Amino acid sequence: MNAIVCVIVVSIVALSSNGFLFNDKEDIILVPSVAFRDHSPTGQSSGWILHNQGWYYEDNPVQATIMTKALSIGIKNVDKERIRLFTASGEDDKKLCVEGLNRAMCTKTDDEGRIKNTFQMTKEEVQSFIQPGGNGGKVTYTVSTPNKKLQAKGEIYLCDDNGISFISDIDDTIKVTGVTSTAAVLANTFAGEYKSIEKMADAYRYWEKRYNATFSYLTASPDQLYPFLREFLDRENFPSGSAHMRHFTWFDVNFIQFFMSANYIKSKTDTLNMFMKNTKNRQFVLIGDIFQKDPDIYADVYNAYSDRILKIFIRKEQNDDRGIERLEEVFKNVPREKWTAFENGDDLPKDIFV
Repeated sequence: MNAIVCVIVVSIVALSSNGFLFNDKEDIILVPSVAFRDHSPTGQSSGWILHNQGWYYEDNPVQATIMTKALSIGIKNVDKERIRLFTASGEDDKKLCVEGLNRAMCTKTDDEGRIKNTFQMTKEEVQSFIQPGGNGGKVTYTVSTPNKKLQAKGEIYLCDDNGISFISDIDDTIKVTGVTSTAAVLANTFAGEYKSIEKMADAYRYWEKRYNATFSYLTASPDQLYPFLREFLDRENFPSGSAHMRHFTWFDVNFIQFFMSANYIKSKTDTLNMFMKNTKNRQFVLIGDIFQKDPDIYADVYNAYSDRILKIFIRKEQNDDRGIERLEEVFKNVPREKWTAFENGDDLPKDIFV
């Protein structure tokens, strides 16, 4: 399987450097983001700061063909749509219009084609745009090219200073990915229907209602594949919420190293710190798995914000005694009642704080 990865990377780099890439369709992907209360010295305490995130891309049929053929050597029924988005090229310095909030504005994509903006809105403005979505509500907006030829609708979920948020990993926490195996990661990412860990959606929906909670999702997966993760989350009926992903480019060494890199640890840690620093009294439940570094990340966050972390849940394999030993070591500074290992949604308690 490593040979397949090498074939993909070497072939695409060679074609790119020789200028033999032919581009096709352009489009925009918007990923659900989050809004926090405005705590800046000049801001209104009841106002909001909203963030958006997305990607403006152009198809790259040559890259897609190469990757499809390479993956098909070892994987059956490769999903060409996933590969189409994964191999697309970001469109840098493209002018876009953001509309549908309190004011229209224009922006430009960065050098990777990414869309990242921040908006300030008063409490009254947010109230006039708020829609049902998550327990905190959401606002929607539109990003389009100046000629309106391309348009995409985005969501921003409100995360207030008080309340409870569940922040969940995706890969091998709620979705079968197999991050310890290169072959499994490629197969479960680029082929077949995404599969849910048993009963996780049931547990999350119960917690959402029981605790009037908001949900946010963390993943090391690339945001290019968000449309397929969204289809999975909706199909399995997981609670709606913001998604916090990384961005892959073909300047990364390869997809597997991207997936397992230290940047993945930093990205998750930065996102968790963002939630902590931008909410005064909100409390958090963290859910992850033992197969990567979620325990280490969550332990560090707990040590920094012990009064804000209500519970940590870590998914493990059945009869994994070594895994439990690892968790006991990683969580040595976390009270035992604050963390629990589980295997599927049936193992999760309905009432967490009893």
